[in-house]
Amino acid sequence: MEELFNLMSKCVETIEKGIKEKAFPEVARIYIERLGRSVRETEGVLKLVLMENTIQTPISPSSRSAIYNLRRAYYAVLSRMEKEKGVDRTRSTELWRAAVNKLIEYINAEGISEAPMKIVVTYDIEEEDGKKVLKLKKAAILYFELEGVKELTFE
Repeated sequence: MEELFNLMSKCVETIEKGIKEKAFPEVARIYIERLGRSVRETEGVLKLVLMENTIQTPISPSSRSAIYNLRRAYYAVLSRMEKEKGVDRTRSTELWRAAVNKLIEYINAEGISEAPMKIVVTYDIEEEDGKKVLKLKKAAILYFELEGVKELTFE
């Protein structure tokens, strides 16, 4: 995987250098710039989904199903951490509820609740009042919009 990231970084560097030095024909520049942005975004997404201490959903048809899948994954991780590391379930659940309410409010405010999405949440295990708790740190929402419509006529 490290080799893939190195190749992607080299690709972006080559594209940026070529654009700066005007090495590409003007008619191709826009497409090459778009390619560079796409490679950068892909690299960022790959780093995100491969991070440690994450809870991830599959791509879900809406925010409601993504939250449902996230909840199932969270409680699976919580049960494991409760057994392995002695995490306090009650306090961790309170923190979960607060975090997921904030996540739902954010999704609704952004107007992406009906879009297909994948949610990636990072977490840490922290000490709180002498107890270990599972605390969510950050959520990344990968949402997908309609790119266009293609039609096929059968005759």
